[in-house]
Amino acid sequence: MRKVKWIRWIAMLAGIGMFAVSFMLPAVRQGSSPGVLGYKCAFLSLVVALESGGSFIRQAPLQYFSVLISGWINPVFLVSLLLILIKPRWRLAIVLRYVVTVMFVFCWIAFYRIHLNPQQGYFLWMFGILLALYSNMLSNPDLRTQQ
Repeated sequence: MRKVKWIRWIAMLAGIGMFAVSFMLPAVRQGSSPGVLGYKCAFLSLVVALESGGSFIRQAPLQYFSVLISGWINPVFLVSLLLILIKPRWRLAIVLRYVVTVMFVFCWIAFYRIHLNPQQGYFLWMFGILLALYSNMLSNPDLRTQQ
């Protein structure tokens, strides 16, 4: 039983490490231009939709909401991770884990609408988040069946 807990913590720390490193790698690229680093991409997706105002909503509502929701992945992930660390079986922690997972769909919609190509930073970021959020399910079969 003790070994199972170590697997959870190792997986969670690996996921957090992948998440952190991903911000220093190219996350997206448009055409032949050089890639945008992860931290810039995270900042832009969080700020652009909020600063653009109503004209962006009227012109391209799907694109607007895709960028907006994509920008909120990092804050929602950090809150989810904190809740999972405090109380992994709490219903809010479980719901937020799944909400973050569904939010990745909006990244792909934004990529398609803005003509962006995801790069290694994006994939490392996504896999790091998923590994950190689902690490306790990898190591504890009882937790999977209770949900």
